[in-house]
Amino acid sequence: MRDIQTSARFLFQCLLTGDVRSTANELFYPFQLEEKRFGTPEELVAAWVKQLRLKRTDLVTLFDVEVMTLEAMEKKYGKAPARLGLDLRNMKDIWVAVGNLSGRAGVFVYKPYGDEHRAFAYTD
Repeated sequence: MRDIQTSARFLFQCLLTGDVRSTANELFYPFQLEEKRFGTPEELVAAWVKQLRLKRTDLVTLFDVEVMTLEAMEKKYGKAPARLGLDLRNMKDIWVAVGNLSGRAGVFVYKPYGDEHRAFAYTD
């Protein structure tokens, strides 16, 4: 769980500073960004750069990252957004990292990858 929190904090900070390339290199592919799936880091970087250009990330502060199982997240916050288009019911060992981004939630979804966990989806 600690490695997921460290990973998520790194990913959120990279996004807030506009370092999309570093973020993309730490993820599991195919990666689900909102309702779209990306097969390569290059595709994801292009899409994320377009999205972040529209936002003033310099005005956003990462206050905290809470890591929990998918079940715990659903009990606390409700089901994962349908726009993710993910069927997580049969997946095992799924974790979520909920970042408090100036009072708004950003969520990375993690699954096992070798001896670690890697994010494979994001929504805010």
